[in-house]
Amino acid sequence: MKQPVWITVLLYWFGAAYALNGAAMLFAPSLWFFVLVPGVPETGAFNAHLVADSGTFYIPIGIALIAAARNAERHLAAVAIAAGATALHAGLHLYSHEAGLLSWEHVGTEAAGIYVPAILLTAISARLIFKSAPTAIASSPMASAQER
Repeated sequence: MKQPVWITVLLYWFGAAYALNGAAMLFAPSLWFFVLVPGVPETGAFNAHLVADSGTFYIPIGIALIAAARNAERHLAAVAIAAGATALHAGLHLYSHEAGLLSWEHVGTEAAGIYVPAILLTAISARLIFKSAPTAIASSPMASAQER
């Protein structure tokens, strides 16, 4: 069964955004930190190595989402890992706001770049998991043994 177009579009969109974000972090960490993403300087002192390190994680997540875009069910693990990473990132930001470590001033930017992608990727991942669960159960070794 063919996947909905909206899943393909979102996975391409998030994949490209994450890969480009990671490339900016890796190859232009000060530009990324001070110019490209509002609110980042409030998170603490600039550390070029730490920003570039983070970029090395965003790039493969972005590439994995692009690779998964045309057949997300086949690449469920990639989508689920990306969803988990973005959900953890969103959780850290929410905690940081509640703990007073970050101001709420840039929450609109965070909503667009962190919270909405986390929610949508988690929803896509859950949809894929629940859609494939009956097939996985039917093809499991236990199901085969019960048929005998």
